[in-house]
This record gives sequence, structure tokens and C-alpha cells, in this order.
Amino acid sequence: MRRLQNKGEHQRNLNDRQRKVLYCIVKEYIENKKPVSSQRVLEVSNINFSSATIRNDMKKLEYLGYIYQPHTSAGRVPTDKGLRFYYEEMVKISKETEELNLEVDTFRLIPLADPEKILLLAGNLLARLAEGYVLIERPNPRDLKILRVILTPISEDYLIFSILTEFGISKITPIRIHDDLNWEEIERQLNFLLRGRTVEDVLTGKVETLRGSGILKLIESVMNEKLERYIDVGFENLLKDDTLSLEDIKHLLEELKDHRFLESLIENDKDITVKIGKEIGRKKLERFAVFSGRYYKGSSPIGSVHLFTSKITRYDRNHRVFNYVLNRLSEYFTSAARR
Repeated sequence: MRRLQNKGEHQRNLNDRQRKVLYCIVKEYIENKKPVSSQRVLEVSNINFSSATIRNDMKKLEYLGYIYQPHTSAGRVPTDKGLRFYYEEMVKISKETEELNLEVDTFRLIPLADPEKILLLAGNLLARLAEGYVLIERPNPRDLKILRVILTPISEDYLIFSILTEFGISKITPIRIHDDLNWEEIERQLNFLLRGRTVEDVLTGKVETLRGSGILKLIESVMNEKLERYIDVGFENLLKDDTLSLEDIKHLLEELKDHRFLESLIENDKDITVKIGKEIGRKKLERFAVFSGRYYKGSSPIGSVHLFTSKITRYDRNHRVFNYVLNRLSEYFTSAARR
């Protein structure tokens, strides 16, 4: 992530004590949502300096744009720049202690044939533990490889037409039949033609034998069924957050109508991108923070995940949980494809 590579800015401007003071102010504000005084910094930290020294440090932090004083005689509140500093410091700490202690091994209990349940599980887990709103992009069904076509007669007039893809996603459609045909032989021929080909190959005419055929039209009707691109969970978490107004939430929903906005949030396929307040680039979303990243099948990205919270949030917890969910989704879909 480009922003995480810019940590030298903090080191040039701040000494170790000032970094500790800033970290303490942001952490305390996130936990209690109240301006933080110099006395409070001394109460909750192991900084062994006088209150006057801490106040001088806070003046410098304010001058450099990391904190601000909402009104005279109040404590200090972190700015977006201060929240960014806290997030980067937290990432350094978490890299030293990457062992997770989360109730999340339920991923391993879900059968490989149910990717939709895996995505819902991941979304609900992330939304619950991070107390935010989650959007998970489904894999594009047109990119999936076909494992098998199944034709199952159920009466003299109907059969069930099924397409099983590499992620176990089965499209099942009843069709009416008019001819007395050898459906077992037709199924064998279809599997010979389609097994290992992607749905996109079939729909774009790359399987020449099927061009113009009734079977191709049937596959097109089955695979072109409208499927919502994103699964969304945890919206109630935003409504319960007292640092966000209903107007803030309304603005977020308006921005999310544009899927290009979600795509613009990811700066590097291989890293988690975190944008805080003004960094999001939308004036009406400056009260939010967003974590974004991709999950993979092998080395190929197949979907994205976005977590929206108030910018006054537990960045340490959210980063760990978000990273865990991305890794587990990648493991699952890679394993499912290999199987």
C-alpha cells in the first residue's frame, strides 16, 4: 500500500515521546469518543513526564495537523492525519503478533460445494467483529470453468438441465422436451465439448460446435440470469454508530450505487487499502473509514471485499479481521478450484 510506505514522515517530525502521546490520544479517543487531555494521557500511559511536557507535545502535534482542539480548555481530538498515523503504527505492531485468536474456524466446516454460504459467512463474520457494513463481490459466473453438464429426465415432457461449475455453483433449469431423443448420449457429447471450458468461452462462441444451436441458447438463458454483484451485510451497524448521522449513511448509500466508486477504493491488488476521512475522496463521506481488498483463486483475483465503518473505529481489530477474512476466502476458492 502506497500510504503505508510513507511512514518516514512521522519519524522525521516526531520524537519517540511525541509518537507515544499521539498514539495514546487517538486510542483513547477511539475508545471513549471524548477529547483527550494531557492529564488523561498520563493516566492511561506509562509516559513518565510532567503534564506541562505533554501539553507542549500536544501543541506540536496540533501544529503538525495530527490533532485539534474543538474549543478552548477542551482536550484534543485526532484529525484524519492522526488516525492515519495510528493505523500505520498499529499495522507495525500487528505484524509482530500475527497469530489470531478469533472464533472463525467455522470456515473449515462449510462444504466445498456451497460458495454462496462461504461468502455470507465471511461477510457476517467481518461485519460482526468489525462492527461495520460489508460488501463482498461475488465471483463472476462467466469466468468459472464448467465441470459437468447434467440432463435428468423427470417425465415424458420435462427434464432438468444443470451446469456444475468449479466452485460448485449449479445452475438448474427445467425444460420442456418435444422429441424422443437419446438424452444420455446428448449429455455425454455436451460434457465432451464443455468440460474445462469457461462459461465465457461458451457464451462468446468459442465452442464452435454449439454455434447457433438450441443448446447454446439454453445455456445463455441459464447463465445470463441476473445475479446481484455484491452481497451486503451489517448495515444495522452503521445505524447503531453514534458518530454517524442518518445523513452520513444516506450519502454512503448514494455513492455505493456507482460500482466504479468501489473499484476505485483498491489501490493495490495484493494489499489491503485503508482510506480514512478525506482520503476517500468524497466530501460527503469524510466521517467514514473504508478497508478494501481482493480475494483470489490461486494468483488470480476473483472478487473484492469492502468494510465501511465510522473513522472513529478500532483499526487494530479491523485490520486483523479483514486480513483474516481475505486470506480464508482465497484459501477456500483456491481449494475449491483445485478440487
